[in-house]
Amino acid sequence: MSMRLLILGLLMEYERHPYEIRQTIKDRNWNECFKLRDGSLYYAVDQLREDGLIEAAEVVSVPGENRPDKTIYRITDSGRAAFQELLNAQFKQISYPQHPLFLAMAFVRHGDPKKVEENIVKQLEACQSRIERMHAVLQLKGNFLPRGSSLMIQGFIQFSETEKQWLTTLLEEARSGSLFEGHKLTPEQWEAFIKYKQLPTSE
Repeated sequence: MSMRLLILGLLMEYERHPYEIRQTIKDRNWNECFKLRDGSLYYAVDQLREDGLIEAAEVVSVPGENRPDKTIYRITDSGRAAFQELLNAQFKQISYPQHPLFLAMAFVRHGDPKKVEENIVKQLEACQSRIERMHAVLQLKGNFLPRGSSLMIQGFIQFSETEKQWLTTLLEEARSGSLFEGHKLTPEQWEAFIKYKQLPTSE
């Protein structure tokens, strides 16, 4: 996820303070779809300013001792051009499945079956909770969201439904014990198989 695209996109709408950008992300429930850190957001704002893609539109003094002024930013003409480039680049990215448990699957046969099952249950519960929250967002806001935002949430729900099905399969196999099965071949058979695969093909 491009933090620069996110910030520039929000500033395409109207001028905002970084805190307002952060709150807009939460108000629109985008934090459910993207992993965001406040530190990376403020760092990106600083970089965009240094690159001339955004500029201070207004500096508002904040009452109280030792409280920094509030800088409200707007997007520049260069920023609008950069936004278009980032948007096009985002559309060109090719997706491939990513899930934190994919790597774990390669070694799950060495894991503690009880702990593995407990963790899969937690993953499944978290997935179901996300699905319910996103359905609630669509029900509450669906009639007035921009079409792109609505389709983003629908896509997130559909991906999550697929994740739920996969996690359900993992849980079933963990409980049956089949998830922890090892190689079907003996070490000798595996070594012979590897050597066979390395042989040149005959014409």
